[in-house]
Amino acid sequence: MNILSIGSKITLRKISEEIIEKVERINFLDTTTNNFLNWGLSKTKKINYYSGDINKIDTLIDAGLNESNIIIVHCENDMESLFIAQKSKSNANSSIFVILEDLSLAEIFESLGFIIFDSHNLKITRLLNKLGN
Repeated sequence: MNILSIGSKITLRKISEEIIEKVERINFLDTTTNNFLNWGLSKTKKINYYSGDINKIDTLIDAGLNESNIIIVHCENDMESLFIAQKSKSNANSSIFVILEDLSLAEIFESLGFIIFDSHNLKITRLLNKLGN
């Protein structure tokens, strides 16, 4: 399985630490790779870092959108996460997980086909199931 992780929030690092042994590759994308410098995940060849304008589809494609089985989005705010998740739907074969700060928006995201995680109570059981836990 290949993962595209969009954003650089600590939740993405925690998820990646839990799943790194279960995947072939995780591509991280944010506006700058500097946001990943202190993560300590660079010890494995399974990790790649990309940067650019995450609002542009070309940036998402360059970071591996079309080759990703799973896309995880946690951006600066929930509306940006929704915008990026919608753009990521161009890969119809992938599952898209969105991490929300405000769960009152969960119903909207779920109605659009996204799988929701609560950033304040991060339980990734559904992701682990997709990976064949």
